[in-house]
Amino acid sequence: YTIRINTWRRPEQLVVSVKHHASCPGVKQIQIIWCDKENDPPKEIIDMMMMTTVNNSTNKKIVIERHVENTLNERFNIIEPVPTIGILSIDDDVLRPCEAIDSGFFKWVKSPHRMVGFDARNHVENEDGSWEYGTTKKENKYSLSLTRYCFIHRDYMTQYMSNLPKAILDTVENYFNCEDIAMTLMISSQTQGQPPLLADLWAMNSMIKLDVKAGISGGSSHKKNRDNCVDYFASLLG
Repeated sequence: YTIRINTWRRPEQLVVSVKHHASCPGVKQIQIIWCDKENDPPKEIIDMMMMTTVNNSTNKKIVIERHVENTLNERFNIIEPVPTIGILSIDDDVLRPCEAIDSGFFKWVKSPHRMVGFDARNHVENEDGSWEYGTTKKENKYSLSLTRYCFIHRDYMTQYMSNLPKAILDTVENYFNCEDIAMTLMISSQTQGQPPLLADLWAMNSMIKLDVKAGISGGSSHKKNRDNCVDYFASLLG
């Protein structure tokens, strides 16, 4: 499988993530989604690229994929060739043991048309017919998965960028949020409403969160924005 790391100005965490994931035997290639036009990738990453490149330009273990736009849609915007049909989409501040990753991958191989996630979330319908985003603790059920750590078929990333309504892509860009909701609902709409599959519980619980400042999810408008996304995307995707 190929790992695509979404990163933004957290060089120390990125280096730790790349070093760890490059050590996993199931990883064919690591693609770093670089949207920062003002800064270059860390020197340690460049050095690792040089050390792990075989036969000069072919069979690269680590690739920096440079993007013009800085939106969360870009994590699904494939620019460099992906050598595998299975992609592990991750954020730069989350680690899991190689064995936990492999267990999720084996589950994905059996159902490549589904997303296999490590983080369960849900969306529920309110009495007035609107939809609301939530965690699984209160409802004890799930319907969504975060793309900060999940397996997705390569073709779904292409479809996300090519086939989703522009209104959805614009919402993700404007909120700088909700790309995971859009991807999950898109895949569910193509699989008769089936939710994502989940990795084994021990693998889900194996997450190591690197010490970083509060991210997007720490903002005061995060929950409201995701409520709006779920309600709007559901109306467009069914």
